[in-house]
Amino acid sequence: MQNSKLLFKIKKLFNSELLTTGDPSRSFRVNALAPSSRGGRTRKLRYWNGFTLIEVLVAATIVALLSTIGLSGYQAITRSGRDALRKSDLEQIRSALEIYKADNGNYPITSNCAASLSSSYINPYPGDPKSPYKYCYNRPTTLTYYICAHLENGGGSDPYISECGGANQCGGNCNYKVANP
Repeated sequence: MQNSKLLFKIKKLFNSELLTTGDPSRSFRVNALAPSSRGGRTRKLRYWNGFTLIEVLVAATIVALLSTIGLSGYQAITRSGRDALRKSDLEQIRSALEIYKADNGNYPITSNCAASLSSSYINPYPGDPKSPYKYCYNRPTTLTYYICAHLENGGGSDPYISECGGANQCGGNCNYKVANP
């Protein structure tokens, strides 16, 4: 019974010294005096509105985790997009080579890992969307060719070394090849 009277007095004291900001959920108390259980002396209580260190660390961890997931997803999508563009470019070069062969009876010669095609067959000659990589054209005979490229999501091996003119001709592992039909 005595404890309930004491709690009632404490609640009454705190409610009388409550500083509000207009929103009761965001109220705070400053220098409120609360009775002590030791002989009626009072002690100062300070209440600050804010976040604890644990709450801040948990929030920062969640934000870091979500941003990592989003960034890795974004990077995977951009790699896939560049790979799709590479495949499309190689098909464009293949079509130009077939038109050249239909006009001249053989495929064009290799010039610095690229086909020697005039602008009437392909304009402009496509280049790899990422700078260290390039498309490599190799013509072993007058009636055969290989066009090789490095796909970022295409694996780490270099299965087309001999067909593409040697190691690192694509600026990386040549792991995708288009040949004459």
